[in-house]
Amino acid sequence: MENKVFTVAIIGAGSRGADIYGRLLMQLPEKFKIVALCDPRQHRLDSFGAEFDVNESERYTDENTFFEKKRADVLVIATLDCDHVRQCLKAFELGYDVLLEKPITSDEEELLALKDKAKELGRILMICHVLRYTPFYQRLREISL
Repeated sequence: MENKVFTVAIIGAGSRGADIYGRLLMQLPEKFKIVALCDPRQHRLDSFGAEFDVNESERYTDENTFFEKKRADVLVIATLDCDHVRQCLKAFELGYDVLLEKPITSDEEELLALKDKAKELGRILMICHVLRYTPFYQRLREISL
């Protein structure tokens, strides 16, 4: 598994999904290849699709079409907070391991359902907590200690 290049799909090609995670993944071509994008904004798909060398046939403005089948090994979900759980459950059913932007949900039942589904299907769910490492939050932490 050491030499495997993981394919990645990103739903939510905004400031986190494409600007941050997509560009970070592109810095590791020996480990990751972005193969599909989904975002309702065509200009984002065009821009990042070209930058990430994603085939035009794998750029989706419609999430239902995107979720018709599994398109990669891993799915990055960086959409609106209210869509996270629904999209993650769909991703698990398709066989994706998921990198999910926070917040996961504010609903405890949804959180438990997500945990149970991941366990049931043997899926990996990783949650992003990237802001805690920004200089602003690091300084706040220093001041509060």
